[in-house]
Amino acid sequence: MPIPSSILERIETFRRNFDSYVSPDYKEAQVRQEFIDPLFAALGWDVSNDQGYAEAYKDVVHEDSLRISGSGTKAPDYSFRIGDAIDQLVYQLYGLTAEEIALVEAATAPTAKAGHADVSET
Repeated sequence: MPIPSSILERIETFRRNFDSYVSPDYKEAQVRQEFIDPLFAALGWDVSNDQGYAEAYKDVVHEDSLRISGSGTKAPDYSFRIGDAIDQLVYQLYGLTAEEIALVEAATAPTAKAGHADVSET
């Protein structure tokens, strides 16, 4: 896989402005916004939640609260959820057709997973 052009552009920008970026005045939030977020986006992660998912279904959660036994709560800058990526890999490994994938996804949709019954009018 070739390096995405957006990543090459970020590398060139960094080289061109190196002194500014290594200055103590350049803040962590700026690094995340100008370099880290675009890197993850170029790699296919929905860093900005452009798909509009609810919190429980986002690909990337910023400053997520994670309970670590013996250490209390930690808040990593990024938490990546790989559920959909794993699903796609499994579909590919088993050679599922689009119709078979639709059946699997309908059976495991969030309402089905939460145990909600499908209510229809009688």
